[in-house]
Parts: sequence; structure tokens; C-alpha cells
Amino acid sequence: MITEEQKQIVKSTAPILKEHGKEITSIFYKKMFEAHPELLNYFNLTNQEIGTQPLALANTVYLAAENIEQLEVLLPQVKTIAHKHRSLTIKAEHYPIVGEYLLKGIAEYLGDAATPEILDAWGAAYGIIADIFIEVEQEMYDALGDARNQDFIAFKITEKRHIAPNIFTLNLARNDGGELVDFTPGQYISLRVKLNELFHNRQYSLTKAFDGKTYQVAIKQENEKDPAGVVSNHIFDNYQVGDTILATLPAGDFELDKAASQHVFIAGGIGITPIAAMIDSLETANQAQLIHCVRSEEYAVFAEAFQTKLGARYHLFAGENISQADLSELVEQGAAIYLCGPVPFMREIEAILLAQGHAQSDIHFEAFQPALSLIK
Repeated sequence: MITEEQKQIVKSTAPILKEHGKEITSIFYKKMFEAHPELLNYFNLTNQEIGTQPLALANTVYLAAENIEQLEVLLPQVKTIAHKHRSLTIKAEHYPIVGEYLLKGIAEYLGDAATPEILDAWGAAYGIIADIFIEVEQEMYDALGDARNQDFIAFKITEKRHIAPNIFTLNLARNDGGELVDFTPGQYISLRVKLNELFHNRQYSLTKAFDGKTYQVAIKQENEKDPAGVVSNHIFDNYQVGDTILATLPAGDFELDKAASQHVFIAGGIGITPIAAMIDSLETANQAQLIHCVRSEEYAVFAEAFQTKLGARYHLFAGENISQADLSELVEQGAAIYLCGPVPFMREIEAILLAQGHAQSDIHFEAFQPALSLIK
């Protein structure tokens, strides 16, 4: 329980987290991993290194603090994060550990300013937030039924195919005797590999509508970024047809707007992957426009399938920037719009669409990294 006085303490001190959230959560992660190194098996260590994971946690806690008296408004964000947690097999027993070290991070950063009243208030607030996540995630686990479905599962690679200079697809068949579970186009699965005695997990979008036999994902080699793509590159170099790889069942809330009659998909580079499954699931080409922006035509994955299904409704921008005029012509008012790609790309497209009068509620996002925010 949290008292009214504690709510006011949390709201009054929330600006501290907004201003210093990344520093506080960085202390938290360092302390938690020192005390519980087993939790390194659940976290993306690359996102830890470049700072996006601490920033995402700070964002979540800050928004919860700001809305401590009306947490229901955060339910969409909670569900997005809960899907990710379920796909990583985060469980209820992990939350008290996170709470303990989050408070230690706050206490260390604030020093003498971290009074017992402030720490007690934040502890009570965290307890409420944790209970919400635990409840939502338990519903997701329960929906999977069989206990085998709630953990990482052995899948066999039935096909590995290069579809661009740095992109390949894997077809995966369940290898433990369990049932292959249907999914919503736009969802992802988590793949797990073991490196240097630690498990590393990454989410990869499903690229084809469910066929009852296999899941297909597309994976991009990441050699142009620093740090390079640890998991993607390891899978590319070391996994072949016939090998077994661990994965969890599909998760994610990036999905088609069922109320919309028209859909406009805008993808940057590898951001085409969840959109490919969405388009594959559509009954008629008249429902969709696809805009795909790539560095050159050789990176336009699934182009032949899109051309076959969509015809003139498939618009490829290879080696050229899409303009405001292009968007004005191709994106009709009232259509459901789906953006996926690098965060700067999505932010730029979103700004143009909003300036052109499209409603924020019509724009849907999928980002391949922890959600960033107003916390800098």
C-alpha cells in the first residue's frame, strides 16, 4: 500500500529521476549484477553498454511516478514492456531483487538527500508498479497453457537463406514435441545463445504469417555499429540447417489495427521484417500501401513477394530520401500507419505525418531497442 503522503513525495521527487535517471539506473544495474550475476542471462548487455537499457528503465519509473494516482493511463506502455519480459522469461521472483537495488541506486546517487521518508515512498510506489507488471505478465504466461510453452524451447533450423548482402532468414520448427503456437503478424520471438558462459537473448520479428509448420525470422548482421551485433553475428557464423537453437514463443503488441480499412506501412531497412508478416496476412492488396526505404536495391528484402502481392502499391525508395511530398501523396488521411526502422528515421517520418494532419492515434510503432523518452 501507498499513502497519500507517499504519493505526494514520489510526485515531488520525480523530477530528480527525470534529470538524473540514467545515472541512478546505471548505479542500480551495476550493484544488482554484482550481487546477482545470474541476472546477466536476462539482460541485453549491448544495451547496457550503450546506455539505452538504463534510460528505458528510468523512463518507465519516471512515468509511473508522474502518474502514480492514475497508473491505468500507462497500461499500453506496461503491456509493451510485459510482452518483452514474457519473451525473456522474466518472472515474479525477479521483481523484489530489482526493487531492492533500484532503491539502493537512488540512495547512493542522492546521498544525504535520500531521507527514509523518500526511500519508503519510492519503495511503496515500486511495489505497486511491480504488482501491475506481475499481474499482466502472469496473464500472458497463463495464456500459453502448457508449462513447456512458458520457457525457452528447442527449435531446429530447417532453412537458412541469404536474402541480402547482410541479411538472412531462418526457418524454425519446434523440436520438443510441443505444439507450434499461432501468433499475431507483427510479433517477434526471442532467440537465446550461450557465449562466454552467459546466455544472450535477442528479439527477432516473424516475417511470414503463421503456416502451422515453422516460424521464420530475418536477421541482420551488425558489423557497421559499435559494438557489433553479438548475437546476430554469432548466429550467422555458427548456426546451420539441422542445428538446434533456443527460442520463446511469439510475443509483442505491434499488430494490425482491426478497425482500419486502409493500412500504410513505412519501413526503414531491416524494419521491414514485422511488416512483411502483416502484409502476408492481408487478404487483398487493396488494403495496403507499402513504403520501404533502403540504401540500395540489393537491400530491398522480400521485394519480389511485395511486388507480386501489392503491385503498384509497393513503393521502393532505394538510395534516396522520401520527401514530404511523397508522404503527402502516398499516405491517405484516416489510414492506419505503421512505422518500423531506426529510431531517428521513425521520429522524422512521424513529425512529417503529424504536420500533415495525421492523428497521433493512427500512427503505430515498433522499435528494435528499449523505448527512449523525454529523459535524456
